[in-house]
Amino acid sequence: MNILVAPILGALCAVSVDGGSLVLQADVVHGPEGPIENGRILIRDGKVAAVGEGLELPDDGHLIELEGHLSAGLVAMGDQTGLKGEELDSTRQVMDGADLAFGYDKTAKGWQAFLEAGVTAVLLTPKPGALVGGRTAVIKPAGAVVQRRAHLHVCFSTAAFKRGVAPASYPGAISMLEERMAAPVGGFALVSKGLGVLLAAKTRSEALRAVAFAQRHGLTGALSGVARAGDLADEIHAAGLGVILPPIATAADPRVAASAVALGKKKIPLSFSLGAASRSPHSLRLSAVRCIQAGLDRDAAWKALTSGAGEIANAPVGSLTVGHDADLVLWSGDPLDLASRVERVWIEGKQVHGDDDQ
Repeated sequence: MNILVAPILGALCAVSVDGGSLVLQADVVHGPEGPIENGRILIRDGKVAAVGEGLELPDDGHLIELEGHLSAGLVAMGDQTGLKGEELDSTRQVMDGADLAFGYDKTAKGWQAFLEAGVTAVLLTPKPGALVGGRTAVIKPAGAVVQRRAHLHVCFSTAAFKRGVAPASYPGAISMLEERMAAPVGGFALVSKGLGVLLAAKTRSEALRAVAFAQRHGLTGALSGVARAGDLADEIHAAGLGVILPPIATAADPRVAASAVALGKKKIPLSFSLGAASRSPHSLRLSAVRCIQAGLDRDAAWKALTSGAGEIANAPVGSLTVGHDADLVLWSGDPLDLASRVERVWIEGKQVHGDDDQ
């Protein structure tokens, strides 16, 4: 028997929510310690209270028996859906005070597509264009802000260079960043106190500059946007950074998926990005499957879609850990089988997508 229970639960019969506890049972539950056949998830006050097989139904509980696989929701990294311009200012290259959470519009079109793809959390990041694009945020599609300050976004690519606005070169950009690290205020003061950084780059040389900067200052966080980051697995591992992998389409260069395998062998934390608001959220699973086909361990790929992404985002999302919000997805089959479809989605224990929405 495999059961995870919140320490404060005591006897399960004492657990209740508004109107009673909710217990979801599925053919397979993808729990924190692996798949559980005929598993159950106990939900109380919108949070995961217990996960396992053989959970007894509380006296005030309501049992829903489901066919399929039940898992934590997916986490999409690096998207701009719903932003209303908080991240845009063509006159400034350092916007460390910009807070993307303020620009989040939960009523924006597009959020339904995330739920249909099984995505229950999104890391909002600025569009490329500023050396320092502000503080990233973790939100739930058309829902709450989970983490207002996930990282400080720093761009090491040429997208940060604009005519007539400093910096105009890589040395100038590094110099500007070093000045702010030496006398930290605003977002840099938060970094000096432990806020992670999200380092955006494209090419190998840009990635090396970003990794060296992080290592020089002992920064935590992740490297984002580098298609072949695996070529720098040793350097990234030495810096203690995670990696947000770019979308990997069916026709992508095979070396991109192979790069994820190299990162996985080094146990570097991984996650997957959408890269653009126009990209379908369904591409997250495609990216993961492409990496599995290249040799990435299935468990590592699943973690990159869920709890590993949550860890990189510095937010309690993508996991069925006891005490986390009950953000769940019911799949028709194995979620890493692209033929499987999303049947239902719950956020904080409330069904928000699927048949008989309630």
